[in-house]
Amino acid sequence: MNIPKKDQIYVLVTPERLESLIKTNFMLSKSVMLFEYLCSQSKYPMYLSARAACEILGISAETLIVCRHQRLIRPKIYRKQFLYNAYDLLALSLKLNQRNLQNAIRKAPRVVVR
Repeated sequence: MNIPKKDQIYVLVTPERLESLIKTNFMLSKSVMLFEYLCSQSKYPMYLSARAACEILGISAETLIVCRHQRLIRPKIYRKQFLYNAYDLLALSLKLNQRNLQNAIRKAPRVVVR
């Protein structure tokens, strides 16, 4: 009984791009660990306004609204103002960066080895 072998697919990435991806991944993972530690040490939850959240994440207000409508992040409403939990913002940042990374890998040239 012959079992067909799956074709192995390789993504071609320039050395500079690979180095950049590895550095970014390392910095994000260390940032997450540091932030989780800071959140665990705080007695009070840390909340940011929508404007501060957009500034820190480097996204537009429209992107934040779209993420809120897609229920990627849930705000608390305090005095008619949306406030976002800092830990939830971190999770959103990771999701957005993961999408960017996946899109970059999808666009990379591929080679099939048989």
